[in-house]
Amino acid sequence: MEKGEARRLVREAVRGMTSGQRRRASEEIMRRVLQLPECAAAGVVMAFLPLPDELDTRPLLAQLIRMGKEVCVPHTLVKERQMVPARLRDIAALKSGEYDIPEPVALERCEPATIDLMIVPGRAFDKEGNRLGRGGGFYDRFLVQDAPRAVRCGVCFSCQLIESVPHTDTDIPMEIIVTEAEMIRTKAR
Repeated sequence: MEKGEARRLVREAVRGMTSGQRRRASEEIMRRVLQLPECAAAGVVMAFLPLPDELDTRPLLAQLIRMGKEVCVPHTLVKERQMVPARLRDIAALKSGEYDIPEPVALERCEPATIDLMIVPGRAFDKEGNRLGRGGGFYDRFLVQDAPRAVRCGVCFSCQLIESVPHTDTDIPMEIIVTEAEMIRTKAR
């Protein structure tokens, strides 16, 4: 299956979920992430603020802040084709950034080398840890260049877990995949 076809199939599957199904699945995924030993041990967590068709990470981010963890989210620099981690102190203090992705109003950069756990979105994942993104390569470049020691945890709805994700040598696999139905530890590290 080609990447474009995989993205189309997963996009349709996510659109087929009701808002209640998406809310319940998001809550269960976040509960499972909070139970990970890697999450408990992490001092610095980088996650993402959701686009409309992604699972809702805002309750997780708020909980991580309440737990006293340093929480970072991506700030996208489109012209440079990179993202930088921005400190998230208040889930309510957000603005619309590049690609209409929410980001903190004030850009306070986090040190990428300190990130212990990275919670990564994807259009699709497979059980080997392969991830299909939106096509920009922002996460793959960031993981290799800036946060190579971070534990990589992909999160998605069960309908986004497919048999085999088309991938190349430059695609960075996840070490953990969490859906509302299961938690998978891969052989990626």
